[in-house]
Amino acid sequence: MIQYLYIGGGVIALAFVVGLVWFAYRSGRNAASISSAKASTDSANVITEKAEAMAQAQADKPATEDAVLARLDGGTA
Repeated sequence: MIQYLYIGGGVIALAFVVGLVWFAYRSGRNAASISSAKASTDSANVITEKAEAMAQAQADKPATEDAVLARLDGGTA
């Protein structure tokens, strides 16, 4: 009868270890997913900032050749 107790304890211990391994595996996958999402967000922010700077430069461009020359002479171009 006592051997059933040992077998039950072993099964419980094995289930506990399997549960810990499963939990660690899931945690690692979640951490990798989070770091990947952060990297994608940073990349998107850089692209957005470049697009905004290009749009602002397009909006601020001089309309005439004389305005271009004046900006070049003034050192603001």
